[in-house]
Amino acid sequence: MQFILIIILLFSTSYAEGNIVRLSRDEFVETALKTDPRYRESKMALLTKENKIEQVRAGALLPKFELSMLTGLVPGLKKHTDDYGEAVNSWDFTQMGPFYGMVIQAAQPLNYGQLQMGLKATKADFNQKKMELEGKEYYKKVELLNYYYGYLLAMEMDKLAQDGNKQLRKAADKLEEALDDEEEGVSQMDLLELKAGFFDIDKAVLDAKSALKKVGFATKFALGLPDSVSFEPLDEQLSATNDFVPSLDSLKKWAYTHHPDIRRLAFGLEATNMQMELAAAKLAPEFFIMGEFEYAKSWAGDRTKLSKNTFAQDPVNKLSGAFGIGVRYKLNFWNQWESYRSARTDYRILQQTQSYAHSGIELQIEEKYEDFLVAKGKLESARNSLRATEGMLKGAALQYEINPGKASGLLASAYKKNLLMKKDYYFAVYDYNMAVAKLLAQAGY
Repeated sequence: MQFILIIILLFSTSYAEGNIVRLSRDEFVETALKTDPRYRESKMALLTKENKIEQVRAGALLPKFELSMLTGLVPGLKKHTDDYGEAVNSWDFTQMGPFYGMVIQAAQPLNYGQLQMGLKATKADFNQKKMELEGKEYYKKVELLNYYYGYLLAMEMDKLAQDGNKQLRKAADKLEEALDDEEEGVSQMDLLELKAGFFDIDKAVLDAKSALKKVGFATKFALGLPDSVSFEPLDEQLSATNDFVPSLDSLKKWAYTHHPDIRRLAFGLEATNMQMELAAAKLAPEFFIMGEFEYAKSWAGDRTKLSKNTFAQDPVNKLSGAFGIGVRYKLNFWNQWESYRSARTDYRILQQTQSYAHSGIELQIEEKYEDFLVAKGKLESARNSLRATEGMLKGAALQYEINPGKASGLLASAYKKNLLMKKDYYFAVYDYNMAVAKLLAQAGY
């Protein structure tokens, strides 16, 4: 299975270079979802429910249709006169011969309403399980999106740390050149002050590489990739998602009819209602049509001499049949009544749940929508602040070009502010993307 998955990954719409598999966001989510063992287990459970529907449907027509056959050896017959002078047949074990017999039994229930209710209850149970799986799928996708966006975030942190390290060391080299050339306004303290910040940037580089490696382990595990194959996102940078986010009222209206939990509850009510009606119907007698056919034939002894009729009745040969309408009534009425009461209780419980389910889901959507608005506001603020720090950095760089000694501290401070602002910006993008994912998943959109 794992080998087949790797082949599919390598020849999908994404592409691979060497031992690296590159997937887009949607490809990563869909592939990881299909390889998740818990998801596959739930899919198999859903298939079992679907098979149950066919089983109930197949049981509606001739639930009992049996054919039994038997063959072997039996003794022959001989004719003699008993003590009263009457001719009788008796077994003749000296003339053993072949024997063949068959019995066909069939029964067809006439309680068609019960069969229909049972089928509807089974279908509703299947749909209920289907909606449960769909709900799990939404939240599993959020988890997988967290992996994907987390990988992009770790990539950005690594690039920021590498770039900061490169720029600060470049500035230090230029300051050393200025010292060697004995330029005015440049001192050894300026160089030492600049190098004092190397620890922070080195620490950031190590932390970024470690985070990237850890999130790489998580994505590989999600995809089920072997150790020889690694994953990289097809996106080269972390950017705000362009997924459409409807208004709060639109999300509420959508969830009212399309949310997996709402639909699962509706199918659950239908299933328990059918079970309740089925339990009530079983309190009545059950009617059915029944038929039976039995045939037995032996060729042992002198049967052809005693009777030319091959269907003649004797201790072995037999031809019989029966057909009629029957009725069955279960006298343990209290047992059936308790089944009805149990189904009725389950139905009333689900009705109570339905009474507050909509308001509860709407409240959760409102909370997630508020988180989305906050994340969106923080992203806009971070974007504006990033532009400001980039302007500061450009200004400091110009001053450094003019007077490295006096502007070295200003440049180091500008670099640090810009790097920190970039970090905050990418974290704001990550939080915004996850807020969108959680909001849409909560609404079942």
